[in-house]
Amino acid sequence: MDFETLRSEIYKMNEDELFYRKYYYARQQEYSLHKFLSEIDMETVRKRHLLVPEIPNTIPPHYEDYFFFDASKNTSIVVMRHNRYSPAIVHDHTFFELIYVYDGSCSQTISQNKLTLKTGDVCIIPPGIKHAIGVYDNSVIINYLIRKSTLHNIFFNFLNNPNILTAFFLNNIYSENGNDYIIFHTGNDLELQRGFLYMYWEAINQELYWEQLISYNLMLCFGLLIRNYEKSIEAPTFTKKADVQRFALLQYIQDNFSSISLNQIAEKFHYTPEYTSRLIKSTTGHNFTQLLQQVRLEKAQILLQDTNLSVANIAEQIGYETTEHFIRLFKKQMHMTPTEYRRRGIII
Repeated sequence: MDFETLRSEIYKMNEDELFYRKYYYARQQEYSLHKFLSEIDMETVRKRHLLVPEIPNTIPPHYEDYFFFDASKNTSIVVMRHNRYSPAIVHDHTFFELIYVYDGSCSQTISQNKLTLKTGDVCIIPPGIKHAIGVYDNSVIINYLIRKSTLHNIFFNFLNNPNILTAFFLNNIYSENGNDYIIFHTGNDLELQRGFLYMYWEAINQELYWEQLISYNLMLCFGLLIRNYEKSIEAPTFTKKADVQRFALLQYIQDNFSSISLNQIAEKFHYTPEYTSRLIKSTTGHNFTQLLQQVRLEKAQILLQDTNLSVANIAEQIGYETTEHFIRLFKKQMHMTPTEYRRRGIII
């Protein structure tokens, strides 16, 4: 399918949407719902992973990565059009979800906040946040699912620049006090519309380098969102002074992970080491040593996947004095040695 054809094809209902629309109208009256449910082909429901709240075993209690990401293909970003008329089921998941309203509107309930998203709105929901989305007309909503565990691998350079979106991602990866969501209102921004639609087009066609092109285009869209719409964002808690303080600490640790100490952080921010330690603990739920280890091992995963550096060189680069200590920590965290991780070529 060529790109321009997609602009019209995107409005056509797929097979699942036809099922959900019939189900949606059947639910308007008890007798029609009973008739609909009695005629359901359960084999089809299971095969197509259709969601029917009246049939409990069709509703997963929690959306794990493996529901959408193909580990055998190292998939880090999944792009899909949201099925219209599908039931608005409250759920959470292990990945970041970006919702782009290509045309029309949708209702969102996020942590009991009721929101309406309109054309051009971009909403990002982090892992672990309860939410539900409802689309009951011809609106077109596109979902972009991003693995939490590979966010640094994909957007390493982007996340090293201080901005509101970086703060949102880092706070929700390392902090226990992250935001429930962040929303950008872009209206009829044609450049962003084309960027988001292009990623969907790549996901459909899956030609050579399609996953890399999706990653590059998502970074471009992030850059445009920050440059043009940062001042008009909606975020429920980030305006607090404490959020800025938390982000500054996390960013500083990110930038200096290979050779940093608690005393250096305290000196940088003019705190006592004791206060710095308490702030890190209250922010992330981990003490300084645990947080530093988490950051270092994430950097190690990137170097193992993207470079030919030896394990010894990687251990040195991320700040460990001995290779043996690094291997022991890596194996405890990842349940495999660095060499096994590299050989498997997987993204955990």
